[in-house]
Amino acid sequence: MISINREAMKIVRRVLEDAEALGVLVSRLSNGATVIDMGQRAPGGWLAAKYYTLVTLGGLAEVSYEPFPIGDVVLPAVRVMVDRPMEACVASQIAGWQLDPPGTPHAAIAAGPARALNHVAPDHYFELIDYRDQHDEAVVAIQTAEPITPRIAETIAHGCGIRTENVYILVAPNSSLVCAVQVAARIIEQTLHRLPEEGFDLTTVRYAQGYSVIAPLIQDEVAAMGRINDSLLYGGAATLYVEAEDDAIADVVKRITSSVARAYGRPFLEIFEDAGRDFYQIPLDLHSPAAVHINNLRTGRSFSAGAINYDVLRRSFFGA
Repeated sequence: MISINREAMKIVRRVLEDAEALGVLVSRLSNGATVIDMGQRAPGGWLAAKYYTLVTLGGLAEVSYEPFPIGDVVLPAVRVMVDRPMEACVASQIAGWQLDPPGTPHAAIAAGPARALNHVAPDHYFELIDYRDQHDEAVVAIQTAEPITPRIAETIAHGCGIRTENVYILVAPNSSLVCAVQVAARIIEQTLHRLPEEGFDLTTVRYAQGYSVIAPLIQDEVAAMGRINDSLLYGGAATLYVEAEDDAIADVVKRITSSVARAYGRPFLEIFEDAGRDFYQIPLDLHSPAAVHINNLRTGRSFSAGAINYDVLRRSFFGA
């Protein structure tokens, strides 16, 4: 059985060996857990962002960069190719492990392969797939500007049934380059979680690929959060390869793009402010990709919906 934590640790060790060249800072907490700063105090960079992304995908993906024209401006985009989307995206990349009690300010939510080791309180996505990991090291990625405390590491170690010195925590805030890349690289995950919400069998997905524009950076954490969400909602497209009935695909593809959401058409920051800065007041169907293409491996037919919304991207990124 593939261990996504074992595969991710191959990348983590590469990062630890080349920390200075990658622009990351490595430290140990008082309980022995390792924290890898890839954007808080550390500058990070393009290669660090690629490694962070690969770790969140359990080491089971290819990640590359390409151009993304918006009118006369050419921004970078990230492309992700995944052979094992259940393990890489659903069991690992989704940010599903709440490490703080509900209502905690700046609550830490973990993504990464350690989620598949959590035997104490596994998140609900594991009800949808038949995968659990077994490994003596655990890796998480936390999107935060807050310092990582020993208690966070202890929560992870306890949930995974391992020693705290075998916990590895990658961190990057919204405003960092690493975070802008790794969020854009969530385009497949952003699509997959919508399938079961609309009654489609998630496990019929065999392969996936997608790309998304990387948002321009801004130091303000809330403004940066708005931009990186827009990169998916308005600037990301995913292609899924499934084995299912054509009728089921034709039905679901029309309901899983951001364009069907009531709040569609405005930058995410505006929607967030109108919701009182409460994520739980934002419609769930907005958390969708801009465009989706689904290829049925049984029949060879393809189905598409949605489109890149360049107008909203210009408003979000350039104020135009």
